[in-house]
Amino acid sequence: MSPAKVCSPERLQKRALPAIRIRSDDVFIVSYPRSGNTWIRFLVANLLAPNEKITFRNIENYVPSIYKSADALDAREGRRYIKCHNPCFELYPKLVYVYRDGRDAMVSYYYYATGKKVFSGTFEQFVFSPFVEQFTSWKEHAINALDFASKYPDRILMLRYEEMLANLLPAVTSISAFLGVARDAQAIAKAAKKSSFEHLQKIEQESGGETLGKRLTFFRSGKSDQWRDHFTPKVYEQFLRENGETLLRLGYKL
Repeated sequence: MSPAKVCSPERLQKRALPAIRIRSDDVFIVSYPRSGNTWIRFLVANLLAPNEKITFRNIENYVPSIYKSADALDAREGRRYIKCHNPCFELYPKLVYVYRDGRDAMVSYYYYATGKKVFSGTFEQFVFSPFVEQFTSWKEHAINALDFASKYPDRILMLRYEEMLANLLPAVTSISAFLGVARDAQAIAKAAKKSSFEHLQKIEQESGGETLGKRLTFFRSGKSDQWRDHFTPKVYEQFLRENGETLLRLGYKL
């Protein structure tokens, strides 16, 4: 495939996809921000390198972020596993897509953005700000993933964040099979244990977070239904008007 700078249709593209030469065996790890993308990165890395201790200090060696390592990707040998948020599904030969209740994604995204000091304001201001649509809206992101999956089910593995919280083992098993990374039951169970949210929180405390030296916690909570403590009735009503149908389509209750 030729180098990609943007994806079409144009309405899906707000923050440009860095230009890389996509290979036919590339695998992209994709999600709307704060929906489990980095969690899947660690999970895949633990499958690929079962005897390594995967931390934020070496995750780029196994599942690089396209936003950090685009310039170095051409030099990588072998199959590449690439983190990305851009919903350019038609460009990705194969992808693992993880989705999360959009209400909780907004809460997590808010704490992440304010913690990094890239957004200042209230949660109410954040939910309807342009900031949350830099990779397109949560609704558009999820709908287009669903539509792509209905057309090309062999190219995409859809994973639900909340199901991973309840039991991570099925997700690890599915990813291993989908990617053709042959592992026996013992190795899959080991990867699941090393990728549990609690273990990743411990690893982050020991080895440092996404940006070494900064006090922002990446694996902050990982809980479901946090939105109930953050949405006011007015904000919730507006959010449901825009996103309620998509929540229902993904199987969430209103």
